[in-house]
Amino acid sequence: MAKKQKRNRYKSWFFFLLIGNIFFISYHFIETPSIVNYYERIFNKIFYPPKVPHGDFTFGIDVSEYQGIISWRQVSEINEKQKVGFVIIRATAGNNKRDRFFTSNWRASKENNILRGAYHYFRPNENSTQQANNFIKNVQLVTGDLPPILDIEKTSKIQSNENLVKGVKNWLKIIENHYGIKPIVYTGANFYNDHLNNNLNGYLVWVANYNRVKNPLSSVPWIMWQFSDNGTASGIKGPVDLDLFKGTLSELKKYALK
Repeated sequence: MAKKQKRNRYKSWFFFLLIGNIFFISYHFIETPSIVNYYERIFNKIFYPPKVPHGDFTFGIDVSEYQGIISWRQVSEINEKQKVGFVIIRATAGNNKRDRFFTSNWRASKENNILRGAYHYFRPNENSTQQANNFIKNVQLVTGDLPPILDIEKTSKIQSNENLVKGVKNWLKIIENHYGIKPIVYTGANFYNDHLNNNLNGYLVWVANYNRVKNPLSSVPWIMWQFSDNGTASGIKGPVDLDLFKGTLSELKKYALK
C-alpha cells in the first residue's frame, strides 16, 4: 500500500510539472497570443466585456490562426451590435512562417465581400529583408485590398533599439517598393511612444490601446484603433480583436490599392 501511494504521489507531481512546463513554454516561446493569453482573454471576455467606443467609426476585426476555422458567411457584426466593415488577416510572421489559415481566410473574406487587409508579425531578432520577402512570397494584393500592415510590438534581444527601427524601416521600404503603396504600422500605444516615436514619420498608424480612452495615441495622428482583444464576432468562436477606423467605410476604401 505504501509503495502504491508513493507511485501515485509521483504521478501527481509529474502531472503538475507537465502542466507547468506547458504554460512556461507557451508563455515564453509562443508568439502572442499564447495559450496563457488565450485563456486570460476568455476570462476577460466573461467578466470584463469590451466597451465599444461611440462615434463616426467603421468597425472591424483582425484574425489569425488562433481564431481557428471561421464561418465567414456568418461574419457580420461585433458584440452583437456593430457591423463588420473590414478584416485584417495575419499572413506571415518572421522570415519563414505562413499563418496556417491565411489562404482560406484571405479567399473567404473576399468571397463574402468584406474589405480585407494582410499583416506581417515582425520578429525583432530576425533579418528584416528576409521577413519582407516572406510576406511578398505569400501575399498577392489586388485592387481594393488595404495596404500591407506591419505588426511591431516587441523589442530585440540581440540589437539596439536604433537598429530595430532601421530593420522596421527596411521592411516598410521593401514592401512599399514591391506593392507600390505605403504600408500601415500596427503597434501598441506605449511601444510607439517608447520605441518608435518620431522615427516613422509618413506612415499611417494602427494603434492598440485597451484602456477605454477617448484618444488611444496622442503623440501622433492615427487612422485605426484596436480597442479590445477579447471581443466577439458572429461566425467566430472564442475571443477576437476588435478594431475601428476613424471614418466611414467609403473613406477607408480610399486608402486601398488602386
